[in-house]
Amino acid sequence: MGLFAIDGKLAVFLNKLGNLMVLNLLTLLCSLPLFTAGAAMTALYACTQRLARKEEGDLIHSYFKAFRDNFRQATVLWLTGGSIILFLLFDIWLLRAVPGTFGLVYRCLLLVLVLLFLLELIYSFAVLARFDNTLKNTARNALLFCAGKIGPAFLMLVLTALPVILFTISYRFFPVVVLLGLSGPAYLASIYFVSLFQAYEKG
Repeated sequence: MGLFAIDGKLAVFLNKLGNLMVLNLLTLLCSLPLFTAGAAMTALYACTQRLARKEEGDLIHSYFKAFRDNFRQATVLWLTGGSIILFLLFDIWLLRAVPGTFGLVYRCLLLVLVLLFLLELIYSFAVLARFDNTLKNTARNALLFCAGKIGPAFLMLVLTALPVILFTISYRFFPVVVLLGLSGPAYLASIYFVSLFQAYEKG
């Protein structure tokens, strides 16, 4: 099997790249009414986990099916978690006016809470994309997965924040973010999630 064969490594790579671009655009479009962003991210994780498991099928159909099936739970998770994160960020902004060590320490503590809630959201979307469960159990299992391996969990956070990091570096990364900014990190994270969930799927 040569590099440029129909089923060669280059063709497989380009096909996967094309799929990720389609998924990225779908996720951006489905997140435009901001309250649907949770369902859009859950659908993205459902599809990137399929890609990571090398499963065949209609990716667009799978995306909208996952979006529809998980809409209620994903939206509740997103609105609840997002509201808490916004509240904490607002508190951090207000505490800029507090001088001295106390204000700095308090802001740092709140920032840690923001990161923890972001991790919980990321894992909740990934767990919801793979397992059928109640909202309570989904959030609890996400927390257990996250706390069980905190090192990889923060790597997932860095991957998710990659589009923001790229924008911080240079606005020239805008085309990359539009084409792969969400789906690329989600696919890399899904490679880890697939291996993480595998033992529980067998059990």
